[in-house]
Amino acid sequence: MASSLRLDRSSRKQPFFLFVLLTLLLAAGVVALIILLEREKPQLEVAGQLELIGTRRQIDFVVADSKSGLRHVDVLIRQGDQLKVLFEQNFTRQGHFRAAGPGRVAGQVTIDTNALGLQDGAAEIVFTAQDFSYWNLLRGNIVQSVFPVKLDTQPPRVTRMDSPQYIKPGGAGLVLYTISEPVVRHGVSVGGYFHPGFPVAGKKELFGATIGLPFDTVQIKDAQVEAVDAAGNIGRAPFGMLLKKANFKSDRIPVPDSFLDLKIPEFSQYYPEMTGSPLDKYLYINNQVRIANNRKIAEVCGRSVPEQLWQGRFERMARSSTRAGYADHRTYYYNDQEIDKQVHLGIDLASTQRAKVEAANRGKVVFAEYLGIYGNMVILDHGLGIFSLYSHLSGIEVAVGDLLEKGGVLGTTGTTGMAGGDHLHFAMLVNGVLVNPIEWWDESWVQLHILNYLK
Repeated sequence: MASSLRLDRSSRKQPFFLFVLLTLLLAAGVVALIILLEREKPQLEVAGQLELIGTRRQIDFVVADSKSGLRHVDVLIRQGDQLKVLFEQNFTRQGHFRAAGPGRVAGQVTIDTNALGLQDGAAEIVFTAQDFSYWNLLRGNIVQSVFPVKLDTQPPRVTRMDSPQYIKPGGAGLVLYTISEPVVRHGVSVGGYFHPGFPVAGKKELFGATIGLPFDTVQIKDAQVEAVDAAGNIGRAPFGMLLKKANFKSDRIPVPDSFLDLKIPEFSQYYPEMTGSPLDKYLYINNQVRIANNRKIAEVCGRSVPEQLWQGRFERMARSSTRAGYADHRTYYYNDQEIDKQVHLGIDLASTQRAKVEAANRGKVVFAEYLGIYGNMVILDHGLGIFSLYSHLSGIEVAVGDLLEKGGVLGTTGTTGMAGGDHLHFAMLVNGVLVNPIEWWDESWVQLHILNYLK
């Protein structure tokens, strides 16, 4: 009797277990189908705007699929009956569920219209991506993005109207030119250094660029006006200039222990990473800190307002004597041993202690704080790529954004930074290039080489 009861209970449990097992298998099958038949399409990202394509254009793109993974990616360009493959990549299945293919593919295509035999006019760039899903009768999810584009391989026509015939190392000048169509960037390149252009006030379709040569220029190479249109085509108008000789002074600078004792504590506050002896720290300041400071100045003076804020010559500090000149080649000595060489790219002017420092011309304050070897420093943007710099100040009386008139007080002379005595270090820059201030103090030079061009 007991045996019969046990058998009866066992027979009643079997259908229940079978039901549970079937339910689990069905659930597992549903989950597997959901994974295998996932319907999420690959995602495509294309860098930049594609409406206009010039003679040669590189396009970066990323395709991603976070579920089944990517099976195929291709990029084509289509124009009329022509179909050119720019990119194609196929992947081998690595599994049957998630991540059967890569989850992300980053690619780059180059469209060289001449090499591809394409003509100016309408075309289409087609991006296609396919994943490893079993959806769509095993073909997977497919995404296709079509970008209509216009091929434009004609560069803007650039005509140089005027430019300096002679120029010195550390010298400056103005180049005038016209452009046949609206462009996204234009200016003058000299020796690989680009000087941005600006519209000349009151002269329709006339543009200018102020240029400056570094002090160490020994030959003028590749001087040309450049204009880049929206499609990336570059129009160029080369021109020549004759390089005049410039003579720069050589100077011997002693570095006594008393100077190190005076200056190293100041720099230690701003550069705590310095190590070694006082002389080691001095050399670190005169080299690494100097390089970083000049890089910062070039960055600040790399962008100028395109309007002329200034008028006439730039003023020299009143009642001052010259203590050091532009491009003086300095050799530094410690205990009569040569320890360093540098070039002084400004003019040192000395007057009375804590003398008022006035703006050399009308301009906007774009820098007003402490900067390493320059100490307390102010930089004014005068527009058209022209800047003036005032350093070693004992005090700064302006803030970034202030507009100063010529003669407006911006601070007082001092000994901050790498200065042994009270003076003003004055410099002029053209688009970040430190040039000779003497030209800008000369009324006739400013009139002849700059203002006459802008009339």
